[in-house]
Amino acid sequence: MKQILPLLLLGTAGVAAAANPVYTSPGNGTNFTFAELAKIADSGVIQKGDTFQVTKDIDIVAGDALKLDNKAVVMLGDQVLVRVKGSADFAPADTATIMPITPGNKTKGVMFSEMTSDIKVARVHFEEAGVRFGGPAAGIIEGCSFYNHNGEGAKNAISFVGSGRGNIVRNNRIINAQFAAIGTGSNIAAGKIIENNYMENCCTQNRNYPIINEIPGGDNGDVIIRNNKVIGGKYLMSGALSVSNMLSMLGENKVVIEGNYLSDSRYGINIFGNLMDVVVKNNEVINCHYESNANNGGSGITIYSTKEDTGTKCYVEGNVFDGSLWGATVIGPCHANFGKVTVDESLPEYNPGNNIFRNNGNCGMAPEGQQTAFDPSIPYDLYNNSTLTLYAQGNFWGGTDQSPEEIEKRIFHKKDKEDLGEVIFLPAGEVSGLTTVETTDGSFEIFPLGNGTFRVVGVADDAVVEIYSLSGAKLASGSASEVIAATPGETLIVKVGNKARTIIL
Repeated sequence: MKQILPLLLLGTAGVAAAANPVYTSPGNGTNFTFAELAKIADSGVIQKGDTFQVTKDIDIVAGDALKLDNKAVVMLGDQVLVRVKGSADFAPADTATIMPITPGNKTKGVMFSEMTSDIKVARVHFEEAGVRFGGPAAGIIEGCSFYNHNGEGAKNAISFVGSGRGNIVRNNRIINAQFAAIGTGSNIAAGKIIENNYMENCCTQNRNYPIINEIPGGDNGDVIIRNNKVIGGKYLMSGALSVSNMLSMLGENKVVIEGNYLSDSRYGINIFGNLMDVVVKNNEVINCHYESNANNGGSGITIYSTKEDTGTKCYVEGNVFDGSLWGATVIGPCHANFGKVTVDESLPEYNPGNNIFRNNGNCGMAPEGQQTAFDPSIPYDLYNNSTLTLYAQGNFWGGTDQSPEEIEKRIFHKKDKEDLGEVIFLPAGEVSGLTTVETTDGSFEIFPLGNGTFRVVGVADDAVVEIYSLSGAKLASGSASEVIAATPGETLIVKVGNKARTIIL
């Protein structure tokens, strides 16, 4: 009998004490640039053209400010931290770069703390360095790139180490970070939007950190994680996305996880702790099975709570869980809803389901010489490791058909162990329109036109284009010469001939 264990996530809010000499600004209302700092003899900033070498920690105190000039290259020494209190301007018109003086130096990057107004960081390339926001005003970071983040400071490439609302992380690329790509300290209530970011091969240290490591926002606004692409490095310790409330922080704690693509990680989505209200919708979780011991994880989604009266509520609709050790695991007295179609559609608990479970399963322990326990011939689409009844109606299961007998083979619940809660899985989803399709990345391309519209390119103009929902229902058809309209943010299957692609607009 398998007993799935919860995963403890790490969130850090502390900042290590500075070891370097420090230049502290006078606090007389000066708006500094690095060029202005270079004119000060003891600032530790040396200018060579548009390049600035920083050999001391820089403390810009409240009342002063610091601007990152367009096309500036700021090179930081070993363990050097640039810290700005109050206000700053780090949004150059074109670009700027922050990097170490010597590759491999453990620079601590840039930190904004005690923020008196929203601070925007935009179009900045970070090499072996990261950024931290300390609230209470909003930190906004857009269109930046992070390569080879060194794990210094708060460990995440983009970190929130102070509570606040209105934070935004949008349209960034984060590649090869040693720990998490984006994260918030475990005691920090920071509402935020994380959307349209690309993350690849993060958590290269192979430690127990998810690539997106978030905390609910308490009463400081929702945490929305939307339309991100996370490609894991197939590490045995690192998951793709986690939202945890380990400290039972009070507040509304509303979380939306929607339209994300998560792959090649230890697990896909981890919802851990109490007092959260979570919506998980239209995500694709693919091949998140890099765990050698199935008792320790490897789920497409895990929802875990410890107390029934304060257990997390989690609404799960329209997701794909493909290629995990467990498609979904529910642990403890959380209030999960994977589909409830036998109630009136006007009721808040109504959920059409439309989750797709396929190719999930495990053999318990990885066989000798193999990395993971992944074995879809021993199927586990859903494991209700709680005493509560779980509704999972209207879904599409990974058996040979959607008969009760086939579905039962893929669900572990009261029928298999008397002290577990029952899973109500009938009626299952009704497949219509699209049943079997070969997916490919090279047969045609999707050209987005904005506001949910797109064209198909790379095929003949008269080629028939068919649009399906993830549940297989046919939504529309047209030709490659036409502009096709869809709902922004919705996950769709676009089919041309016998080839298809899954898209999120």
